[in-house]
Amino acid sequence: MSIYNLSSHEIENNNRRIIIPLGAIEQHGSHLPITTDTIIAEYLANQIAKKISSYILPTIPYGVSYEHKPFFNISIGNDLLSDLLSQICVSLAENGFNRVIILNGHHGNMGVLQYVPQKVVKNNARVNVFGINYWHLIEREFDHAGFVETSLMMAIQPKLVQMEKSKKGYVDEKRLHATYSTFLNNPSSFKITKNGVWGDPTKASITKGRSLLDHLIKKLEHTIIDFQEYS
Repeated sequence: MSIYNLSSHEIENNNRRIIIPLGAIEQHGSHLPITTDTIIAEYLANQIAKKISSYILPTIPYGVSYEHKPFFNISIGNDLLSDLLSQICVSLAENGFNRVIILNGHHGNMGVLQYVPQKVVKNNARVNVFGINYWHLIEREFDHAGFVETSLMMAIQPKLVQMEKSKKGYVDEKRLHATYSTFLNNPSSFKITKNGVWGDPTKASITKGRSLLDHLIKKLEHTIIDFQEYS
């Protein structure tokens, strides 16, 4: 349940788990909106909250996307994002929440998530913080504005997908994920793609998107339940 429209009295005392969807604002080729990562993270958070008892904070739409230069991106630094998430978690702890799940929709935010629990502990906050990069739960090579993300968006927000503008980008079928991770560690890594796309969106489909979402939501549910049991 989103807390966006709730009063403080409507936030039940018996539910102490909350999800923070985390996205980014950056180019996703010519066929997907710049808010793709944010839309996916927010959608997944809302769907998983229907499966388990959890509140949802308003989505954080800004992330670390400097690697997309010279393509369009609105980025904030690692330290700023890390401090922001940490302070939110500390504040949640002060208000009685004891489990926080940061559901990340953007690859460039990964480095930030590993430091947030450490900063929270230094503030002596009594809260368990767990970060999930949703694509780690997909059993296929991930991409950027390619087959996977385009299929997901076709299933979530089909009106925002302009398939007539989709074009194949950088593709190395044998090493797609490996090269993606490597280049993201370097400034302006997306120059190699020519069009900002990592993968082939022309093969995407709404049917595959729905299948991927069904699998993702089930995996997320099990992952969060496991986190609760062992934290």
